[in-house]
Amino acid sequence: MKQVSARATKSIGGPFSFLRTGNQLIAVLAFCAAGLLAQDPAKNISTSTTQASTKNAPLTPSQFAALKSKAESGDAEAQTNLGHAYQTGNGVPANDLRAAQWIRKAADQGFAPAENNLGTMYRLGEGVNRDKEEAVRWYEKAARHGSPEGMFNLGTCYYNGDGVGSNEFTAFNWFLLAEDAGNPVAKEAVDRSAAMMSKGSAYLQIAEMYQKGEQLPKSEPQTVRWLRKAAEADSHGKTQLAVHLLTGPESSRNYAEALDLCKTAAKDYAPALPCVGFIYRKGLGVPKDSLEAVKWYQKGADLSDHLSMMVLADMELAGEGTKVDRAAAFIWFFRASQKRTNGATARARDLLPQLSKPEMKEVEKKLREMRYDPKKVFEALQSALTPITP
Repeated sequence: MKQVSARATKSIGGPFSFLRTGNQLIAVLAFCAAGLLAQDPAKNISTSTTQASTKNAPLTPSQFAALKSKAESGDAEAQTNLGHAYQTGNGVPANDLRAAQWIRKAADQGFAPAENNLGTMYRLGEGVNRDKEEAVRWYEKAARHGSPEGMFNLGTCYYNGDGVGSNEFTAFNWFLLAEDAGNPVAKEAVDRSAAMMSKGSAYLQIAEMYQKGEQLPKSEPQTVRWLRKAAEADSHGKTQLAVHLLTGPESSRNYAEALDLCKTAAKDYAPALPCVGFIYRKGLGVPKDSLEAVKWYQKGADLSDHLSMMVLADMELAGEGTKVDRAAAFIWFFRASQKRTNGATARARDLLPQLSKPEMKEVEKKLREMRYDPKKVFEALQSALTPITP
């Protein structure tokens, strides 16, 4: 059975760099398999663990003493490598308990490789009691601190449902982040998952993660970077990038690019139409032009875009870019209410008693053309019932 496997961290640089190999890898694979047995084998992701091209030379007594002295001084990298020496019996008898103690010291300092390694120790029960939830907690810390391995391992936890609820979409996000951060094993997981997932949607979710700053450090440059990836994927991504360039932090605003993105997306994506309308209505990077704005909102409303309907109704009420037409505004509010648009039913209900008799006749005529019984519509609006059936 092919499956997602946890991959332990390689410590950074120096003569003590390492990868888990041999029996430890087998234990990881066996542990992960337990989370996949109940899943559709066709969905399993096959990954590989990179092996070190050459084994690290055994530590001499003087090298071990120097490493221990540096670790005792508080150096996180040295603490991590000393822990690995105890894990592998390099220069000292193997001792998982001592390994976990030293690796925890580095992890408590926020050293990402150690956080990831400690997560794997909890996942396998090496030097600590096996605790999948605790493993996830340390993988989350490692991922937040930029560990490509931590990102990948967190993805496997979500994919397999190890220590956290199974969520293939969240797993895909972490696999993409791991691949982007340079984890070579993540590429296969991404390739296998991509057939079932939307990269564009994942890019938007990752951008939101950087924007919120909860699971990843808050970063406006990274937010925009991932939004640009989404924009390259599809028209929805183009529209979301455009909205950010219009309304995001001042440093990221670019009205000309936003207009170009929205117009391009609007060719095959109706929700991009009000984006163009908004730019002309507010005069963002272009002369304010209510007539042009109405044209774009009208196109959107005709394609059943609910935001276009709501804005167009307001413009009809105010005579902005068009003549005042309260009957038309009511119909747009009503149509938006049928799409369960927030506030649309209330706006239609509040406007109803303000209509003159000629306006009411016009509304009734348009409702009949839409195959609705005006009497039922008015009664339902008073009771705030939605949707209203023809």
